[in-house]
Amino acid sequence: MFESRISPVSLQERIEIIDVLRGLAVCGILIGNLQWFSGYGMMPPILQRQSPLSDQVTHFLVHFFVEGKFYSIFSFLFGFGFALQIARAEERGDTKASLFKRRLFWLLIIGLVHAYLLWAGDILTIYALMGFLLILFRRKTDGALLKWALILIVIPILTYILLYILFIALVPPETLAKLGAAQMDMWNDSVRTVPQSSYLQIISGYNLNYILGRYASLILEMRLPKILAMFLLGLYAYRRRFFQNLSSNKALVRRLLIYGLVLGLVGNLAFSALAGGAEAALPPSVAGIVGVICYGFGVPALALFYIALVATLWQKAAWRRVLAFLAPVGRMALTNYLMQTIICVLIFYGYGLGEFGKVGAGVATLIAFAIFLFQIPASALWLNYFSYGPMEWVWRQLTYRKRLNLRIRRDEAAARTAL
Repeated sequence: MFESRISPVSLQERIEIIDVLRGLAVCGILIGNLQWFSGYGMMPPILQRQSPLSDQVTHFLVHFFVEGKFYSIFSFLFGFGFALQIARAEERGDTKASLFKRRLFWLLIIGLVHAYLLWAGDILTIYALMGFLLILFRRKTDGALLKWALILIVIPILTYILLYILFIALVPPETLAKLGAAQMDMWNDSVRTVPQSSYLQIISGYNLNYILGRYASLILEMRLPKILAMFLLGLYAYRRRFFQNLSSNKALVRRLLIYGLVLGLVGNLAFSALAGGAEAALPPSVAGIVGVICYGFGVPALALFYIALVATLWQKAAWRRVLAFLAPVGRMALTNYLMQTIICVLIFYGYGLGEFGKVGAGVATLIAFAIFLFQIPASALWLNYFSYGPMEWVWRQLTYRKRLNLRIRRDEAAARTAL
C-alpha cells in the first residue's frame, strides 16, 4: 500500500544547507578529478618533479585541501540522506527499505553506463554498491555506528601495513624498477594514443584499461571502507538532528571545528609530504605507512571541519545569502557531475580537443573553476523553470515508477517565492 503514497521530497521539506554542502562537494570533486581527466594525476612522479614549480605547488595544494575531502563530504551527506529517506519510508510502512534499494539499483545502472561509456573514474557505482551495505547498519545504535566508523577507518591502515610486510618478505628488489618502468610505459602510451583516439577507440582501449586499473586501485587503497565510514557518520548526524537543529548542536560543531582543523592540517601535511598524495603509495614503504595513517584520520577530519565551518557560517544571515548560491548546484548534483564528465572528455580526449597530457595541474584547476562557475548560474536558471535537474528527474521516475512533472507547478513556484 505504501507504493501509492510515495513521492519525492518537496521543496518545503528540503534542508537547504544539505544542498549547499552538496554543491560545495561537487566543486571539490571536480577540482580533484581534473587532475586525472587532464592526465597530470597519473604522470609518473619523476616527470611531475620536472614540471613547472607552479604545477607542483598546485598539485600539492589540491592533495592538501581537496583530494579525498570532498568525496568524504559527499559520502557523509549520502549517509544523512539515507537516514532521512529510511525515516520517511518507515512512516509509510516500508520497513524493508524497498524504495531505497530501488534507488540504489538505478544509481548503479547510471554509474555503470557512466563508467564504461564516458569515464572510468566514476564514483556512482561505488556509492550504489556501498549503499546496499549501509542498509545493514540502519538498526545499529548510535554508539555502534561510531565504533564501526572507527573500525572502517583503521582497516585500510592495517591492510597497508600487512601489504608492506608481504612486499618486503616476498618481492625481489628488482621488482621496484619494473614497477617504475611499467608506469612510465603506461604514461607514454596514454599520452600518445588518448589525444588522437576516436570515441570507440577510447571506450574499447584506454577507458577499459583505466576501469580495470581503477577497480584494482580501489581495492588496494581500501577506499570502500573509508566511504562506508563516512556514510555511518552521516547516519549518526541525522540521528543527532545535526542539520535539522544546528543551534542545539553548537558544542558538537565547535568540537568539529577545533579537532577537525588541527587533526586535518597535521594529517594532510604529513600525507601530502610523505606519501606524495597517494592513498596507498606503491611500492609500500615506511613513509607510505605514515601517509596511510595520516590519510585515514586527516582526510575525514578536514572534511568534517569543512562541514562544521559551513554549518557555523550558515547560522549568520549575511553568510547564508552568500552560501545559498551553491544550493541549486547541489540540488542538481547528479546532473552536474555527469555534465562535468561530458565537458572534460570533450576537452581532453581525442574525439574532442585532445588536450590530454598537454596541460599542467595549474591549468587543470583553472578549467575546473571555469566549469563550476558555469554550472552555478546554469543550475539556478534551470531550476527557475523545472522542479528537478534532468538526470534527477529520470532517476526519480525510475525509482518511484511513475511520471513526475518536470516543469514547476504553480504552487511550487509560489513556495519558492515565499522562500
